[in-house]
Amino acid sequence: MTMRGVHAARNAAAVGVGSRVLAEIDDTNLDEVLASFRTSFATATDDANDGDTGVRPRTTARLREFPIGPLDDLVRRYARTTPLAVSGRYQELLYVLVSTLIVSPHDKAVSVIDFDGRFDPLRLLATSPIGEGAATDAQSPPAVQPADLDHVHILRPARGSTAGIPDCATSMEEYMLYGPHQSRGREWWGTVVIGGGLSSGGNVSAAVSAHVAVTAGWKGWLRVDRADVPGFGDMSVEEALADRDKRQASVEDAGWGATSPWGGFVICRPRQNRELEHRQLGRRPVPPVPAVDFDPPGWDRPAGF
Repeated sequence: MTMRGVHAARNAAAVGVGSRVLAEIDDTNLDEVLASFRTSFATATDDANDGDTGVRPRTTARLREFPIGPLDDLVRRYARTTPLAVSGRYQELLYVLVSTLIVSPHDKAVSVIDFDGRFDPLRLLATSPIGEGAATDAQSPPAVQPADLDHVHILRPARGSTAGIPDCATSMEEYMLYGPHQSRGREWWGTVVIGGGLSSGGNVSAAVSAHVAVTAGWKGWLRVDRADVPGFGDMSVEEALADRDKRQASVEDAGWGATSPWGGFVICRPRQNRELEHRQLGRRPVPPVPAVDFDPPGWDRPAGF
């Protein structure tokens, strides 16, 4: 073999080795590196200080658990790489989700970025959390107490503010991990972003989306609407007025339906909680509360979905 042939063979071998090495390297961008570094640094800081400087951060957003069984199943199966995106009457689901997270046995801390300015933490006091046995009423979860509201941290950007979702999410992350608040002994479950034009299309960096658990707005793959109410048949105006309370009770019993291209569930509320909601809110009771039924028989998606 000539010297030229030897050099050619060596070059070919070097190219082959280089190709195999490059194939083993994971494709990672700067945002993903920063997100990993922030989480690792926050975890190390929390361990070194025995939890006295901030809440316990999650190690990864992909392992986040939702306390509502059917919802957790949908997210784990079909939305592993993107946050849960809710549309329609999304507040009815958010109040149940947050109230369940902040009470026992979950005892989480939750942050909310409310661009719409309509998330009312007092409504959590009138919302019954969903327990593990809520579908059969075998287990009644503890009610939300005023002290539990200390673990719901809300950021409301000023109307007309030029601050975008990335800036707000970064500020909330720094506050939750290192700021002075009363949730230091709890795990930070994640951030709920209401409004702001954030969709499920992944238009935010990995560093920002690492702690964004739920987005709520006009667009989302999980839509919340009133569940279908059985008809009452033909009746006169007088009969309708006489049965007004009965019809209203039927609407409230139906609860709220959450639908997606992959399935859905219904959140209903027990009758014994209505009088409590009347007293606490001083107005018409606000659904939903448990129980949860996954893909109930006869459930049809709302028209146009």
